[in-house]
Amino acid sequence: MTRAQINRTVVESIVRRSFREIQRDPKRAIRNLVDLGLEAADGQFQKKFLDMAHGILKRENSPYYTLIQNTVQSVDEDRLMSFGMALGWNSLTQGAKRIRTEEAQRGHNIPWSMTLHMKAGPGDLSMEDYLRLAQEGTKLGIYSYFLFAEDVPSVQMALEISAANRNCAFCLLLPADLEVGMLSQAAIPLNMLLGVDSSAQDWEEQVRHLRDRRCPYLIYRTYSSKEDVEEIISGHWMERILPWAGIAALLIAQGDTGAADVSSVYSYVLDARIGQRYPTLALDFYRDNLYVDVCVSQDPCFLGVLPDGTITEYKQGREVPMGDSILSKPLAEQLRRFSKPGTNF
Repeated sequence: MTRAQINRTVVESIVRRSFREIQRDPKRAIRNLVDLGLEAADGQFQKKFLDMAHGILKRENSPYYTLIQNTVQSVDEDRLMSFGMALGWNSLTQGAKRIRTEEAQRGHNIPWSMTLHMKAGPGDLSMEDYLRLAQEGTKLGIYSYFLFAEDVPSVQMALEISAANRNCAFCLLLPADLEVGMLSQAAIPLNMLLGVDSSAQDWEEQVRHLRDRRCPYLIYRTYSSKEDVEEIISGHWMERILPWAGIAALLIAQGDTGAADVSSVYSYVLDARIGQRYPTLALDFYRDNLYVDVCVSQDPCFLGVLPDGTITEYKQGREVPMGDSILSKPLAEQLRRFSKPGTNF
C-alpha cells in the first residue's frame, strides 16, 4: 500500500467517524473536523478553503451548520463518502498535485475539471469517446467532470460513464424534460451528484424522488435575460427553491448574457455565500469553476466539449467554441493552447 493510499484510508476513517459525531453534536463535530483538516492540510486550496470554513463556523447560528447536518442525515453515507472522496481527495488533493506537476513540466495550464455537453444524436460523441476523454483526463490529474445532458439517452450514457470511472467525481445536470420515472429506474452511481433544473414542470417531484433514494443533489437554473437576472439578484428564485434546497443552488449563464449581468449575479452569489444567508451553497458555474482552478494552480483555465466534440473556452462571460475538435488529437495536445503567462508553447 502506497503512502497516498494509507493517507486516503486514514482520511476516510476520520470522515466516517465524524458523520456519526455530527448526528450527536453537529456544531462541535464540524468544528473539530475543520480544525483537524487545518492541521493536516498541505495544499494551497485545502488551506484556503479550511481557513474560510474555520472563520465562517465561528458564527454560532451559521446556516451552514444546518446544511451540513441536513446533508449527513438525509444522504446515504456511502454516497457521501464516494462522491466526497472523489472530489475532495482524488480531485482537489491528489489530482491538484498532479496538475501542478504536469503544468510545470509542460508549460501550459490544465483545468481542474472538464465540462461535457452531451447529446445522443448522429455525429455526436460516443460512449467510447467520453471514456477515452476521462482516461486521458485522469492521467493529467483531472478527476472532476460536469455533464450537461440534453436528452434521456445522454443521461443514461452519463450514468454509465460515471459508473465506469468511480475514482472521479461527476455532477450530472439533468434536462428539464426528464421524466421522473427514469430517476426511479436508473442506477445512480455512488460517485455522482445530480442537478435538478428548477424550470422543469415537475422539479419538486424529481427532488422528492432523489430524497427518497437518499441521493445528494443540487438545484440549478440558467439565466440569459434581464428578467432572469432580476429574479436572481432580488432573492426571489432562492426563496422559491429554498424549501427543497439540496447541497447547492447553482446559477449558469447562457446565450448572450452581458458581462455586466454576469458580474451582478456573481456579486449576489458571493454576498449570499460569504454572508451565510441560506442553508445551501450559492454557486455560479463558470466563475466559481475558474476560482477553484486559480486555487489549484494560480491561472484560470476552463475546458468544455460540445456534443459533436468541438472544444470551448470561457471568454467575456460566456462559453464559446474554439473551432477545434477533441477528436482531432489527444487531450494532452489540445491543452497546449492554454499557455501559462511567460511561456510560448
